[in-house]
Amino acid sequence: MGRRSAAVRVALVSTTVIVAVGCGTAEPAVPAASAPSVVRAPDADASVIPDTPVAEPLLTITGKVAATNGAGGLGLDREQLDRLGLLAISVNDPWAKQRIGLQGVWLRDLVALARPDAAATSLHLTALDDYQIDLSLADVRRQPIFLATRTGDGAVLPVEEGGPTRVVFADDLALTYSPDLWIWNIEKIEVR
Repeated sequence: MGRRSAAVRVALVSTTVIVAVGCGTAEPAVPAASAPSVVRAPDADASVIPDTPVAEPLLTITGKVAATNGAGGLGLDREQLDRLGLLAISVNDPWAKQRIGLQGVWLRDLVALARPDAAATSLHLTALDDYQIDLSLADVRRQPIFLATRTGDGAVLPVEEGGPTRVVFADDLALTYSPDLWIWNIEKIEVR
């Protein structure tokens, strides 16, 4: 799945806003999200800094973090990510223009594992194709921002569907956050 051009992204954002404003009711423009369901509870020691990954890390957290297990960062393979617990969520994907089911963790829980410095204010996410976005650390801590690691049925999230990891926003955030922030194929999160 390649990146969209800026013109297509702007057009999609405009369309989304027009639909929301033009609906003429107090109802949300998208169906309300159901509460995430627990697929796998976190391991008892999920808050312990994991050892260096046995397999190739799917994701590495670097920057202003206290928890590291490798050269300058906290690398996590699939097994280590799964140990944080798995939630199932259903969201409206603005790019696929359909409702999709995914499994993963709240981004705030993942970031907390890395133990960000008290002075940190943002996350800089980089995808495999070098697409980059920034998220406010305060927003990540208080908003339902999800890091998907699996498909809705629990299969490994393939690169063609945004894997190995991707950020999605719960339905009530659809009008707050631009679709441009739905970053997929994430390989690194830098805490700044």
